[in-house]
Amino acid sequence: MGTPTPKLSLISTKLERKKTLLKELKVDGRTISDQKDLSHYITKFYANLYASKAHAPGTSKAQKKCWESVPTWVTEAMNIDMTRPLSLAEITEAITSLPKGKVLRHNGIPTEFFQKYVNEVALMLLLAFKAMLAQGLTSEYINKGMITLIRKLGDHSKLGN
Repeated sequence: MGTPTPKLSLISTKLERKKTLLKELKVDGRTISDQKDLSHYITKFYANLYASKAHAPGTSKAQKKCWESVPTWVTEAMNIDMTRPLSLAEITEAITSLPKGKVLRHNGIPTEFFQKYVNEVALMLLLAFKAMLAQGLTSEYINKGMITLIRKLGDHSKLGN
C-alpha cells in the first residue's frame, strides 16, 4: 500500500454570468452582422493579434523590437524550467502575491483567507497537485481557462473596444 492521497474539500462555484451575443461589428466603415462572417472576422483578428508581425509593413520600431525579443522556440533551459516539479516555495509565493480585496472565483473565498493560512493551504495544494499529476487525474476546471473581454470606452460595436 502506498501513501494515502490527501483528501481536500474544494469549493466550486459556477459563474452566473449572462452571455452576451455579439450581433454586429463595425469594421472600416462597414457592418458585419452575419454570424458566420462575425466568427470568421473574430478568429482572423485574434490569429493576427498573436502572430509575429515584426516585419509587417507599418510596424513601428518599438513593435519590431518587442516581437524580436520574444523567443520563437522553447530552448532546453526553458523546457527544464517549465517542467521542473512544483515546489512549496512556488505555491507560497503565488498565494502571498495575490491581490488583497479580491476573490478567486465568483462568490469565492477572499484572498486574505488564503494568505492568513498560507502555510496550511500551500502544503495542501502541493500534495493535491502532486497526487493529481502522479495519477494523471485533474479537475475539469484545471484544464479550462476563461477569457473575459473588458470593454473600453467608445463604440461597443468595434471589436477593439
